[in-house]
Amino acid sequence: MVPATGQRVASTNKNGPAVPTLASIAQSLQSQDYTVEQYRRFRDESGNLVTVRERLKVGANGTDRPDFEITFLGVVGEPAGSALSVEWQQAYNRFGHLFFRHGSFQVRDLAKAAANYTLHDYGQVVRAGRLARRMVVFPVSIDKAIWVVDIDSATSVPLCVAEFDNSLQLRANIEVLTFTPSVQVITPTQSAANVTPMVNYAAAETFLGLPTGLVDPIVSVTPDYMLESVEVHDDPINGREKLVMSYSDGIDQFMVVQTLNTLDPFAGLPSSGGGAHTIGRFRDRAVSALVFWDDQVTFHVAGRGSLRRLDDVASGIFLQVLSN
Repeated sequence: MVPATGQRVASTNKNGPAVPTLASIAQSLQSQDYTVEQYRRFRDESGNLVTVRERLKVGANGTDRPDFEITFLGVVGEPAGSALSVEWQQAYNRFGHLFFRHGSFQVRDLAKAAANYTLHDYGQVVRAGRLARRMVVFPVSIDKAIWVVDIDSATSVPLCVAEFDNSLQLRANIEVLTFTPSVQVITPTQSAANVTPMVNYAAAETFLGLPTGLVDPIVSVTPDYMLESVEVHDDPINGREKLVMSYSDGIDQFMVVQTLNTLDPFAGLPSSGGGAHTIGRFRDRAVSALVFWDDQVTFHVAGRGSLRRLDDVASGIFLQVLSN
C-alpha cells in the first residue's frame, strides 16, 4: 500500500521535526509559497496509468484557495508533438485548474477533515531530496479514498500523494521531483481565468440572469459533505456557462454542475419522452459521473468512483428538478 519510491530513513533525533497534523497541513495550504516539478499519474480509459510531468506554482493568500499556476511539460515516454502529448496539452488548457483544485490532496476544512478522517504516522522518508514524514489518512466511512501522503517536514506541503480505493487499488498518484519553498510571478492558469467565484447560489443565479431550470441542490444523503464553493465557469470551447457547486467532507469532494442552454443528451432513446426521467451513469475505479437533463439544463454529478452514494444524490436532485 505504501509507494516504493520514497526512501525510508531512521529517526535519530527525538527532538527532530514535529509529526505533521491535519492542522499543520491545512495551515501550509494557507501560508506556504512553493514551486515544484512533479509527475501526475492518471488512469486512462483502459485502466492504465499515464504519467504527465507538470510545473506547479502556488502563492499563498491566507485562504484555502491559494493563487496557482499549473503548466503541462509533457507526457513521460512520449515525444513532444505526439498525438498523446497534444491530447494532454489540450486537457491542461481546458481543465488544468481542476487538477490542482480538485485532483490533489488538500485539507479543505479542518473541522470536517478531523471528523471524517484519522491520521497515522509511518515514519520518516526522503522525498525530492528533502526530509519528509509518511502519513496515512484513513476515512471513517468505507466508501472513500485512503491516502498515503509524504509530508515535507519543513513546510507541511505534500511531496507525494497516493490515492487508494477501499480495495487498496491505486487510483492516482502525484510525485514531486523538485521542490522550492518560494514562488516567482504567477500567471493564472488559462482555464482558471474563465472561473468566477460566487458567495452563494443566489448570487450565482443572479449573475447568470435568473435563468429557468437552475436549482439550488438539496443534498441530504451525504451529511458528512457540506457546500464548499459556488462558481460560474465560462467554457471557452463552446461558450456555455456552467454553475459549479462543490461539496467537501474536509478532504474529499464531489461536484454538482448545471450547464445552461443544452439539448437533451438522451433525446435519441427509444421512449416517448426522449430522455425523460433518465439518468446516465459512468463509473470506474477513479470516477463516478451521473448525467440528467431537464428544461434546457444538463446536470452532472461527479465524484470519486468509490462514493456510490452519488447515485442517491443525483436521484434526489432530479426529483427536485422535476418538481419545480
